[in-house]
Amino acid sequence: MNITHEEFEKEAQRRGLKLSRDSASNRYRVAFVQGSALVSLDNLEKDIASDGDLTRISRFMDTVMELSVSATDRITPEGLLWLLEPSDYVEKPELRVCISDKVDRVLVHLSPDRSAVPWVTQAMLASKTITEAAAGDIAFANLDRELSDAKVEFKQIGDVRLGFISATEPVKASLILSPGFRQKVEEVIGWPVLAVVPDRDFLYFWASRHEGFVGQVGRIVVEQFARAAYPISTEVYLIGNDGVRAIGEFPQNAARI
Repeated sequence: MNITHEEFEKEAQRRGLKLSRDSASNRYRVAFVQGSALVSLDNLEKDIASDGDLTRISRFMDTVMELSVSATDRITPEGLLWLLEPSDYVEKPELRVCISDKVDRVLVHLSPDRSAVPWVTQAMLASKTITEAAAGDIAFANLDRELSDAKVEFKQIGDVRLGFISATEPVKASLILSPGFRQKVEEVIGWPVLAVVPDRDFLYFWASRHEGFVGQVGRIVVEQFARAAYPISTEVYLIGNDGVRAIGEFPQNAARI
């Protein structure tokens, strides 16, 4: 057993929580007074491996316990967002739309302090009498709000402007889903654009007429995906008037691109 799992079990014991391992998904089932939750330590392990900060475990457990207590009571329209998520989860989100073979658009609820982004369920929406259609529209509007507060910047590489956006976690990569994305980037970068989003906090994009430029970002995409706490995909996306579409993918195990 590695140190993250060992310390997580000790933390649960200190708090009087019962744990069991789910063999199908290699996750922990944490039992609460009301109900239980399946918890993956994959991202926590990556974070601790990167900085050695074991105090993350206590903070992670705080988040787990917070999410276990009447999540439906905390849902607000202001917190609804669409986020890009990898589609290989054992248990699929209830409210998702397929973007590609590897990625879904998932309806989530962002906590006020941005520390938690639980997937939204039908029951959560029903508790607030919000329809699925209305929730989706609100989530897009909230993405536009996030985008309006962000700044589009670029780095000139030859005749290509490599664009990126200054935005806070966990929405940066998912801003490509915003209805206002074209208006925000067209004047600076052009339209349509190609984009890569290897993790939640990474977004590069450039004018699609520079299709050959894709080879210059391959290595960083693969490396970023491999070390990310919240990886999304090594796919390349074409973003245009018809929405977001995957047009290729970098091999995840490629040593060199």
